[in-house]
Amino acid sequence: MRWLRAAGWLLLVWWTIRSGLAGQFVFLDFVNLAFHEAGHVLFSFAGHTVHYLGGTLGQLLVPGLLVPYFLLRSRQPFGAALCLWWLGQSFANVATYMADARDLALPLVGGGDHDWNELFFRFGVLVAPSVARISGATRVVGLLFMTAGLVWTGWLAWSIGERSELRDRLTDRYPWIALALGD
Repeated sequence: MRWLRAAGWLLLVWWTIRSGLAGQFVFLDFVNLAFHEAGHVLFSFAGHTVHYLGGTLGQLLVPGLLVPYFLLRSRQPFGAALCLWWLGQSFANVATYMADARDLALPLVGGGDHDWNELFFRFGVLVAPSVARISGATRVVGLLFMTAGLVWTGWLAWSIGERSELRDRLTDRYPWIALALGD
C-alpha cells in the first residue's frame, strides 16, 4: 500500500511540473473542463459578465468546496489534501487559459467566445503586460496550492509511527492543526 501512495504522490509531482510550471495539459484538465462548462450554465442567470466568469468559478468552486467537505464533514484529510492540490491545478489551468486571451490559440468547446479575452477586454486589461501579470499571478496561486497539497499528501502518506512525534510537537503548540494532520 505504501508503494501505491508513493507512486500516486510522484504522479502528482509530475503533474505539478507539467501543469503548474509548464502550463501543459494533464488528464485532470478533462475533469476541469466539465466543471468549467457547468459553471457557465449555473451562472448564466446573472448577466453576461458573470456568465463568462461562471466557467472559471465552476472550475474552482468544485475542488475548493471539496476541501472543507473532506476535512470537516467526512474527516478524510487525505481527500482534502488531494482536493487542495486539485484546486491548485485548476488555478494553473485557468492561468493557461488567461494567458491565451490575446493569442486565442487554444481550441474552445463549441467554438464560442474566449472567456478571458472577453473579460479582459471588458475590464480594459487586454494589453499584453496586464494579461501576463494577471495570468502569472494566477499561476503562482495555483503553484502555491499545488505545493501545499503535495506537502500535505506527502505528510499523510507517511506511516503513523513516522509522523507521530512531529505531529505531537505541532499539535501541542497549534492544537487546531490536528484536524489537518489526521489520525
